[in-house]
Amino acid sequence: MSASLTAIPKILLIEDDFELSQMLCEYLEPNGYHLELAHTGYQASRLLSTQCFDMALLDLMLPDINGLELLKRYREHSSKPVIMFTAHGSEADRIRGLECGADDYLAKPFNPVELKARINAVLRRFHVGREGLSEPASQALCIGPLSLNTALGRTTLDGQDITLTGTEQRVLEILMRSAGDIVYRNAMCEFALGRVSTPHDRSIDTHISSLRRKLAQACAASRVIIRNLRGQGYLLAIDEDAA
Repeated sequence: MSASLTAIPKILLIEDDFELSQMLCEYLEPNGYHLELAHTGYQASRLLSTQCFDMALLDLMLPDINGLELLKRYREHSSKPVIMFTAHGSEADRIRGLECGADDYLAKPFNPVELKARINAVLRRFHVGREGLSEPASQALCIGPLSLNTALGRTTLDGQDITLTGTEQRVLEILMRSAGDIVYRNAMCEFALGRVSTPHDRSIDTHISSLRRKLAQACAASRVIIRNLRGQGYLLAIDEDAA
């Protein structure tokens, strides 16, 4: 059961740099978070399988297992938010992490104040709608064969369940709420990522790519189309000719 935003969020920090881990604990815990530490992929796997966390902070460079592999394994059974840390801000690392299911990323070195802001934004997005379970109908969206219930966190296409990360669900939600109309990149970034879009930020494109892949996996002949309008944004439509 997800903790509400009024409770103290429980976060697993997966980071092999002991000094950085201690510094983040000293900064985040007085600001209203409870942190558990894992310095290896093995420790993280054990904690993730035996405890419930509201979020994970994941360094991709771990001593015993690639962080991307750990993230992929985690995404097989959990949609809880993950913010990844990437050394040197490599674009390839960021794209691979987002494709594997990360909700956001930060390049090292980073400011703990920015990390705190990212944590707040991701947790806020993840919990939106999850506390209104008594009114699921008001949270239900249906466009052709595609349905999304934000209260229940459930997405189906042609009757097939699709497992989405919290960020992917937010991307799909804003597209469905504006079906047939352009959703401009800035609006999508603010709604799905909780931040203003920057010229070289490809996070939204990566989340869209992952969303398209999951829709195709659920139904290869689906009529649902996500169109890229170059320089503007994206549009969700139903291909009536494919009916």
